[in-house]
Amino acid sequence: MNDELLLHGLVHLLGEVDGVDVVGDLRHDDDLVDRLRLAAPELLVVDAEHGLQLAALRTQLDPVPKIVMVMDGEESPGRALELIRAGADALVDRRSPSADLLSAVARVLDGQTALDPHSANTLVDELRAQAATTESDFSGLLTRREKEVLALLTEGLDNRAIATDLFISEATVKFHLHNIMDKFGVHKRAALVSAALRGRARGGVGGRTTARTR
Repeated sequence: MNDELLLHGLVHLLGEVDGVDVVGDLRHDDDLVDRLRLAAPELLVVDAEHGLQLAALRTQLDPVPKIVMVMDGEESPGRALELIRAGADALVDRRSPSADLLSAVARVLDGQTALDPHSANTLVDELRAQAATTESDFSGLLTRREKEVLALLTEGLDNRAIATDLFISEATVKFHLHNIMDKFGVHKRAALVSAALRGRARGGVGGRTTARTR
């Protein structure tokens, strides 16, 4: 990240979080990969300007770090989707409250994905626009329960909230999500949401059902 003011603010903010150690504030230059290998970070917080390059570079690292992208709010709707497809685990608008960034970092470190409200709205608008021109229909691949789980996932609910809403266990939610991902050929929750909202599961994720079986 090359914005000095934002960089120093992030370092200070993250340095105040229990359980988070800031191992470096690295600029995007020619020896970045070598310095990342030396630092071996679990997570990168990067600006969207260099997001695609870093998403590609991280595949050269072992272990592969997770990525939280900081958006400047001026990107096109397609940019948010492009970053998610490139492997971003979270998108946070730099104008968002600091609590949104800290929440995103915590969720990503916990193995989840995260979108702040502005980024979520931008992404959903783009995916819905693409769905209008999408001919594929994967709804026939999903069971009724899988459609319910997927619908709630696209609304931003985590596993616990989905389980509570459907009166099932979190283990059952994970089982359904694993099956849905297998059917869609994806391996990450963000990619699954992207596929669903593009219309690949039209007819099954358009809304929540009005009655569910306990």
